[in-house]
Amino acid sequence: MSSRNRPQRRHRPAQPASRPAEDAPAARDGQVVVGRVIRAHGLEGALRVRSYSDNPARFQPGQTVTVNDDARTIAAWRPLPDGYALLNLDGITGAAAARQLTGKWLYAPTDGAAQLPPGEYYHYQLVGLNVVTDAGENLGQVREILATGSNDVYVVESADGAELLLPAVQQVVKDIDLAAGRILVHLIDGLR
Repeated sequence: MSSRNRPQRRHRPAQPASRPAEDAPAARDGQVVVGRVIRAHGLEGALRVRSYSDNPARFQPGQTVTVNDDARTIAAWRPLPDGYALLNLDGITGAAAARQLTGKWLYAPTDGAAQLPPGEYYHYQLVGLNVVTDAGENLGQVREILATGSNDVYVVESADGAELLLPAVQQVVKDIDLAAGRILVHLIDGLR
């Protein structure tokens, strides 16, 4: 799985939120996935999109998103009752141009992400971190994060390709050090 824009809440249950599809790309240098174009809407170039961001300011008019490697300014954003939204981007003025963006991912700069309280992390910050046990064993890297109803689960992939699922709960996750690129965990009985 890829990164998301919603924060990982350590020591508290994760809040249900939208999450990217399994094939969502990972965060790019200085950018994070914030949505996906589902299809064109109408004749004026509007896009029906699925947002993967919990930051309400992310899609405000005047903000910038990158789609198809092209930075665009948001002209309008209107949430829909079904969980999708209509997005208008400067320079996309007709249905044909909008249709060409179907299936494309929307990226936004990571510096636009809201500041989180200590102990909370965005998923894109955790994907790729090394996971080490309190006994010093290197388990591998966080490949993806699964959102469940009660807590997130880190999918850790070892150098030989084996997967380990670690629940993001206080009993297991002991420390997250972004500067060192490391997550310290305690393996409780039944995790292997």
